Amino acid sequence: MKPPLPADCTLWSLRGSLKDPKEFVRQVLGNMTGHERDCRVRLALDSKPSGPDYRIEFFIYDTIEGEQVAFPQTAAIFKGRAHTETLYDGTELDRPWSAEAMTFQEVQHLLGQLRSSKELDKVSLKPRRP
Repeated sequence: MKPPLPADCTLWSLRGSLKDPKEFVRQVLGNMTGHERDCRVRLALDSKPSGPDYRIEFFIYDTIEGEQVAFPQTAAIFKGRAHTETLYDGTELDRPWSAEAMTFQEVQHLLGQLRSSKELDKVSLKPRRP
C-alpha cells in the first residue's frame, strides 16, 4: 500500500492541507523547543495530510573531525492530531518517514509567514471607506 503523503513532504509543502496551518506549525515549533534549536522535524508518510504525525530529530556531531553532523537521532515522536508525545519503539521508527526535513529555523520562518499572511487576509477583507 502506498503511503498517502509524498516521499519528500514537509510542513511547507503540506501547509495548504493542514486543518489549521498556523496552529499546527506553532505546536510543532513548541515541541522542537528545548533542543537548543539544533533539531529538525520529519513527517510520517502514513499519516493524514490534515494533521500528520511527526518526529523531532536532534543532531549528533562528529567532534573528532569538527562540527560536521554525523547523523540525526530521534528525540521524540508526536501524534499530529493532538501533538502528544508517543512512546516509540521499533514499530514507530520503522514507519515510512519523509525523505525531507525542516530545521527549527525553517519551521520558525514558516510560522512567521503563516502569521503575516493571516494578517494580510484580515486587512484585505476589511471594507473600504469612501
